[in-house]
Amino acid sequence: MTEFDHLNNIERRLIDNLRTGTHKGGTAWALGEVSVFGEFPEPEDVKYPCIILSQRSSGLEEQFMGQLMTVTVSGTKTDKYGELYGAAYDCSIMVAKDSSMTPAGQTDVYKQRRLLNYIMLNAANVFMDSSFGDDAVGTEVEQHIFTGFRDVGYSQALEVWGASTGFIITFKNTR
Repeated sequence: MTEFDHLNNIERRLIDNLRTGTHKGGTAWALGEVSVFGEFPEPEDVKYPCIILSQRSSGLEEQFMGQLMTVTVSGTKTDKYGELYGAAYDCSIMVAKDSSMTPAGQTDVYKQRRLLNYIMLNAANVFMDSSFGDDAVGTEVEQHIFTGFRDVGYSQALEVWGASTGFIITFKNTR
């Protein structure tokens, strides 16, 4: 566990889970079928379909009187000083006109808008289901807030289907 590195722990777990579409319902796609970037890539580096995750902001959500809070470390509750801290992320999903994928457990090939819809739903599942409280990550998440997808559509100029969303993860920041 890397203590005091919650922002990097959260981002790394999200990227790892998005790479395989891993959520409580299972695994939506195989490693490498969907490219995941932690920032907008150079145009020549984009491989479709892709998910681009970028941190939008972070900061205090709520400070407690006296800053004393109870946290769980390796299954043991202990009192520490800290506050609730939030990290907001933007996520863009892009599917090229010629992209295709056979989702895990399916026989049908998904393309274009159907593939975009599938990735959107499973990316939302990853955001809402990702866990960060194990000893490997050590971040105690209090709340996941998913804002829903917007700007869903097709760009004829780029021949790319796309959608954007945002979400916030609130966690206990202790010292």
